[in-house]
Amino acid sequence: MLAHSILAMNASGTKPLKVKCNTCGGEHNYRADKPTPKTPAAKKDDVKKVKKTSTRKPKKSWEDTLKDAREKPETHKKYAMSGSFAEGDWIDHAKFGLGQVQTFVPPNKINVRFADEMKLLVCNQSQG
Repeated sequence: MLAHSILAMNASGTKPLKVKCNTCGGEHNYRADKPTPKTPAAKKDDVKKVKKTSTRKPKKSWEDTLKDAREKPETHKKYAMSGSFAEGDWIDHAKFGLGQVQTFVPPNKINVRFADEMKLLVCNQSQG
């Protein structure tokens, strides 16, 4: 506990309401109780493993997602710098192949996931 200066008292003058820390200069409401010490965090080994049940479907692997996309070539857009794309669109790039738009980066770029890596490509605008 650090030394504090009283800034405000209650109406009867028997209890401090607001104090100022003499060490750091911070002001706060008066707390009559000593601060409780923090308990050490439990170690990972001490925590019982609880199996979580989830209603969400497991994420598809990139290979499975790409396989599904290849089965629907009519949904692919040819990539062009003048094109407009939205998140989730499949694009067919002349050099990198088939990829999926992950995010739009204002004002005119898209992050596209290809089989090997993410690429930042220029585009006209997002169809967000």
